[in-house]
Amino acid sequence: MKAEIRQHIRDSLEIEDPATIAMLVEYYGASLQENIGALNTALQSGNPQTAANAAHALKGASANVGAKEVYEVTSALEKLLLAGHVNQETQQLQEKLVELQTKYGHEK
Repeated sequence: MKAEIRQHIRDSLEIEDPATIAMLVEYYGASLQENIGALNTALQSGNPQTAANAAHALKGASANVGAKEVYEVTSALEKLLLAGHVNQETQQLQEKLVELQTKYGHEK
């Protein structure tokens, strides 16, 4: 996933500086962690609107850096949450986000 993001930054954002690319990749990782944490906390507190806001923020950050898998999961999750659906599908998407976060953390 990080390689895909670095390539997207080079190609779409036309940034070549390795330090800037590394900073953007690191910043996205922090955003991923922060927003997944906020989403999980909001759902545990029974607040789907706040969870949808976190999903929306992560969806936007993912679109900006080209993290397609995370974008797709957060987009689907946001739609469910905005419709007030907190169910098994929501739970599965949450779990998928945690898997993607773990994958991101283990990549170089």
